[in-house]
Amino acid sequence: MSEKPVVILVEDDAAIAELIEYNLRSEGFSVHKFSRGAEMLKALPQYADVVLFILDVMLPEIDGFEICRRIRSDATMDLTPIMMLTARATESDKVRGLEAGADDYVTKPFGIREFLARVNAHVRRKTRVSKSNDIIPSSDGGTISSRTISSSTAISQDGHRLNQTIEFEGLILDDIRHRVYLNDQEIEMTNREYELLKFLMTNKGIAYSRDELLNHVWGYEYVGETRTVDVHIRQLRKKIEKDDANPEMIETVRGRGYRFKEA
Repeated sequence: MSEKPVVILVEDDAAIAELIEYNLRSEGFSVHKFSRGAEMLKALPQYADVVLFILDVMLPEIDGFEICRRIRSDATMDLTPIMMLTARATESDKVRGLEAGADDYVTKPFGIREFLARVNAHVRRKTRVSKSNDIIPSSDGGTISSRTISSSTAISQDGHRLNQTIEFEGLILDDIRHRVYLNDQEIEMTNREYELLKFLMTNKGIAYSRDELLNHVWGYEYVGETRTVDVHIRQLRKKIEKDDANPEMIETVRGRGYRFKEA
């Protein structure tokens, strides 16, 4: 019997923590609960197999933003999803969370069904990413780890090589190295920014609504606030556009959403 997937929860409100813990356990997760960020960070080396972090923003001593940054500074946790919980819904707070490396930002109070849908979507995505980085067959019948491939191509299950570099006017997305370059300078991105840019560049010229982007990139159907997409688009434009107020690559499609400029 396989072990239950591990979720780490840092929340100092006992009532909210118990509600989240109960529902996550009902969904089949193993929940490790902390009320202080310092004690969680101290215990973190024990949880190499964690599939999701849920962090309250307003915590004593060390707030959720700083915890998020410290988690992201650990190379073994760079792809582990992080959800932020907060009672404050200002856009500046959301941007702070996203810049710290969070994947999602949930405002209290929240509906438990939507919350669980987000949790399960992040965990499914984490599982897919982990599997894609495992051993895959090579063309000579042996095996090779996808993490060790250093060229601009990957090897498919049937041994054929697949192009994994996307380019557009000085912007290069290298999906093997999981890096983005602009005019030969590497651009630092959060994992969610990278995945959003990758999706848009892979589908140049196609306009997507915010709901469609949430579904494709975040991995779940989300009914409600779609400002998460707008915040990520704004952050991407600041990093890759010459003038983010007059974007040339990521275009706004009035009445629809966004698209990446077609070459």
